[in-house]
Formats: sequence, C-alpha cells, structure tokens
Amino acid sequence: MRTVILSLLMLWSFSPAQESEKATLKVGDPAPAFSLPDMDNNYVFLKDFSGEKLRKPWKNKVHHVVVISFFATWCGPCKKEIPHLNKLQAEFKGQAVKFFLIDVGETKEKLQAFLKTFRVDIPVLLDRYKQTSGKYDANSLPRLVVIDKKGIVRKINRGFKDGAQFEKDLIDLITKLLAG
Repeated sequence: MRTVILSLLMLWSFSPAQESEKATLKVGDPAPAFSLPDMDNNYVFLKDFSGEKLRKPWKNKVHHVVVISFFATWCGPCKKEIPHLNKLQAEFKGQAVKFFLIDVGETKEKLQAFLKTFRVDIPVLLDRYKQTSGKYDANSLPRLVVIDKKGIVRKINRGFKDGAQFEKDLIDLITKLLAG
C-alpha cells in the first residue's frame, strides 16, 4: 500500500498539468479579461472595448486600443507616470483609445483621499482583492499594459523613468495601433 501511494505521489508531482512556475504575461499574449468597479461602483469590462468580439456590440460598436496602468497611492513612480497618462489621454481624445488606472489593493476611501489632492483625469478602477493585477503580473508598480483593438497585449512597461521618452513611445505605438 505504501508503495502504491508513493508511486501515485510521484506521478502526480511529474504530471504535465502541474506547473511549477506561473506563466507570465508577454507581448503577443491575449489580454486577460477583467471587470472592475470604477469609483461610482459601475463595472468596466475590458471586453466592452477590446477583443475579437465585444461584450455588447449593440452598445459599443467600436474596438479600442486600451492603455491600463496598475498603481497605488503610496507609489512614487506611479505619481510621476499619471500626469503623462493624463496628457496622453487628452491628446487622443475623440479617438478609439481608452485609458484606465487600476488601483491595486487599496480601499475606496483611501483612494478618494488621494484623488482629492492628486489630479487624475483618467477613469480609476478598483482591484481591491488584486485578482486583475495578478493576471497581469503587476507585482511591481507602476505596471503599464497596452492592448490592441483585438485584445492582444502590445506593450508591457515595468516602472517609470523618462517622461518624454515614455510619451513618445506611447504616442508612436498608439498611433500605429489605431491605423492597423
């Protein structure tokens, strides 16, 4: 009996279905679906804007490029990135581009206090239980992801450095994705 149990345990531990390492999100992968509440408790679905098939095509017929940035109120580099995202959102106003900030793991109250003192023009979504940030491997902040109209990840940024280069790179990529 002991041998049978040991054999079963060995088979289980080498089963291809068991992954020892979690797969990480890469450019070219389909963007993981999400639905998160905004500050007014209205749920925002990625599939409303991007993907092969939109969730409610009768409501929104236009596929969008989606730019999401995972952030937290305590994150210094996030505070440096947000004004650049505000600027980019204004630059692409009226075009098929959606920008979202996704707050990672904080309460709505803490976020409201932050938003009273820090200018944010981009819709903020709440990932209180870190489910979406986990799917996007947002284990360091900020984590920016650009998703094309078909729902494919086209850019992943970890951290924030040079604002001018950041803006130029995003303008170039978004312009290219809008044209394609």
